[in-house]
Amino acid sequence: MKYTSLICFLFLNAPVWAQPALPDDLRALIGQANTHFPRLKEQQALIQAGELRTDIARTALQPVVSANASYQYINPVPKANLPVNGRDVSVQFQPNHNGNASLNVAVPIYDWGRTRANVARAQDDVQLAKDNLELTRFNLAYQVAGAYYGIGFLQRSLAVQDSVIKTATGNIQVIANRLRNGDALEFDVLTQQVRLETAKNRKIDIQNQLDRQRALLTYLTGVPTAAQTIGEAARRFDGFGALPATDQTDALAQTAQGANRELVLVLDRVRQAEADIRSTQLAARPSLSFSGAAGYRNGYLPEINRLRFNEVAGVNLSVPLYAGKRYKLQEQAAQVNLTASRYAVETANAQLRQNIEQTLADMRANAARLQNLSTAVAQADKALALAQTRLRNGVITPVELQAAETGVEEARLAQLSFQYQLLLNQLELKRLLGENL
Repeated sequence: MKYTSLICFLFLNAPVWAQPALPDDLRALIGQANTHFPRLKEQQALIQAGELRTDIARTALQPVVSANASYQYINPVPKANLPVNGRDVSVQFQPNHNGNASLNVAVPIYDWGRTRANVARAQDDVQLAKDNLELTRFNLAYQVAGAYYGIGFLQRSLAVQDSVIKTATGNIQVIANRLRNGDALEFDVLTQQVRLETAKNRKIDIQNQLDRQRALLTYLTGVPTAAQTIGEAARRFDGFGALPATDQTDALAQTAQGANRELVLVLDRVRQAEADIRSTQLAARPSLSFSGAAGYRNGYLPEINRLRFNEVAGVNLSVPLYAGKRYKLQEQAAQVNLTASRYAVETANAQLRQNIEQTLADMRANAARLQNLSTAVAQADKALALAQTRLRNGVITPVELQAAETGVEEARLAQLSFQYQLLLNQLELKRLLGENL
């Protein structure tokens, strides 16, 4: 009861957004999840693949050296009878057996910025992959925290249900004694037994939810016993400080625009679209390269079957002239994609501000409910104590006692639920602001 009032006071009066430390056991669970979660390993591999594609793009301006060897049999081949020293001699201009072996080199000289643009585009892809990894790691921490505090909430809910079961069991005994004395009806006993069985079924439901949360935590961390390491901090719901003041909404929204992980990804896609435009604009540029070869081949007159050393060198200039408007259409498509990406940034900013405002509204509402429930719980506890005393003295009916018990149960469960919801609101606000756990 004391800590509930203290939390409500802090939430309603603090002017800043405090940053207390995480519980040690929660921090350890987040570390285990970062080490184990397979999705993180998959994205790390994708980053490595992207870095390799960047290196591949850089090789476009590197020399390419190759060795070629070929053999070709040709028949017939061109021949001619030529007068040599007063007599006709048959001269063959190409051998039947043609051999050629050479070492070739091609060196790009200049491509008017195409390679540089492709490298920049590949680097943007790598940055997007890194930000995706960071987003997954970021959300994973909040998933672990949600499961951690969910387990604490359900454990406390079980404690409330145990109290309800204990009270209902005691009431059955009291009413059974009164039934033997003729002061109660069998209907009263049956009513309490129904209440007891209902409470037991509700406990089964809560236990099922608790088992599911433990299974989720095991999946996230890869440690089957992770849920067993949860300490008392998971059940206190007081780990994230005070509620921001109403006039801080604009400041929080401005802070979130520079740190929100989803918004970072949207901005990455804008940079990708800009890189696509640069690449398409350079696609129709010329390319200048050097090529050369040196080796041995036959076919040289007058001894056409003799292998002789030869070399070739030259410069090539390739200028695209017409491609059926392909380059223009590609540039237009890239421009449309860029426009859509910029609209996506505006949408993300608007949704981010809306989510912050809604989360703050939920936090204020839950804090106000908690403040009101503090009094309600105290009153319900006092009413139940009086009803139990009056029941033992035989001055109230079991139905009146049940109403008092129901009031206490509902007040405690509502208080616990609002404490938990307020904690989830805090986690959501921290997530929207891009704060690491």
